[in-house]
Amino acid sequence: MWLASMSEGGRNGKDEEMGDQVEHALRAALRVPPLSADALARIRAATEREWAQASGSGRSSKGYRGALWGSLAAAVVLLAFLAAWYIAPPAGSTNFGLVVRSEVGNADIQFQFVRRRALKNGDTVRTGDKLAAHGPLLISLSGGGTLRIAAGTILDITGEAQARLRRGQVYVDLPRGPSSQHPFRILTREGSIEHVGTEFEVLENNQIMRLRVREGRVLLHRDTEQIVADAGTELTAVPGSRVSRREIDTYGRDWLWVAALAPDYEIEGRPLLGFLEWASRELGRPLKFSDLHARSVAERTILHGSVRGREPLDALSSVLATTSLTYEIRGDSIWIQSGHGT
Repeated sequence: MWLASMSEGGRNGKDEEMGDQVEHALRAALRVPPLSADALARIRAATEREWAQASGSGRSSKGYRGALWGSLAAAVVLLAFLAAWYIAPPAGSTNFGLVVRSEVGNADIQFQFVRRRALKNGDTVRTGDKLAAHGPLLISLSGGGTLRIAAGTILDITGEAQARLRRGQVYVDLPRGPSSQHPFRILTREGSIEHVGTEFEVLENNQIMRLRVREGRVLLHRDTEQIVADAGTELTAVPGSRVSRREIDTYGRDWLWVAALAPDYEIEGRPLLGFLEWASRELGRPLKFSDLHARSVAERTILHGSVRGREPLDALSSVLATTSLTYEIRGDSIWIQSGHGT
């Protein structure tokens, strides 16, 4: 080992005993997931400085060798402690969600101003984390549903079902039905937004807070008032002013970034009708059939294969190309038709 080659003179029994202890500590440390490159570099530099100062003194006494081995053993133990502290979840933290889609370098997490790590697919986001998205990100929420995050967004994870939007844009897609004991909330400068089983988008910057409801209903709690927004509604809040309201489309250019982050739909062994309903919801357009035969085909057809990684409209085109059905976007709706229709 390189540690032995750095000692002056031969090793006595005490040296060997101390070396065994260091070896044991090293093996224990290696069972802990590794630190980041920066953390390892800082610890290595500190150890090398200690060695350089000690070896320059010319001392070779038995007491000095013992002190040297003790210092090295302490450094290894410190390394193991730091590794465990860096990797282990913070005490009392709970799972907020799981990263299911993110390119390398698209996001990082900071905890308590000290720990920072890049996020990758499969990583857990916990309460107390500060998330910075440098690219688009999809999170599967621990309570069900998904959170889509646009590039340039900063989120503070303040609860198992709650996050503070510091800056940027998010899209929340939650299961229909009654709210859980802890309804999902997005906190902003202009108030808190609470879902009632819905899809909605929130944008926050230094000038405005904008809420767009795509499906269902949300509640905006602002000071002492509670504002209800239904599907197809946009609320805009400016500091010091009343909340403005207008009707919006639930489809089109403004929602393209949302469709690009749609969770994959597994088609293998599933009815075509279920896939069509998924595509309809992701595109924000009602699904309609031009004739009874088209709907019957959709109900009876069982799909095989995969459309993983494809956006909803692209997936829709690919899947229907393998059937006797076609589609047409007419007005705000997706029309499914067959050769038997009129």
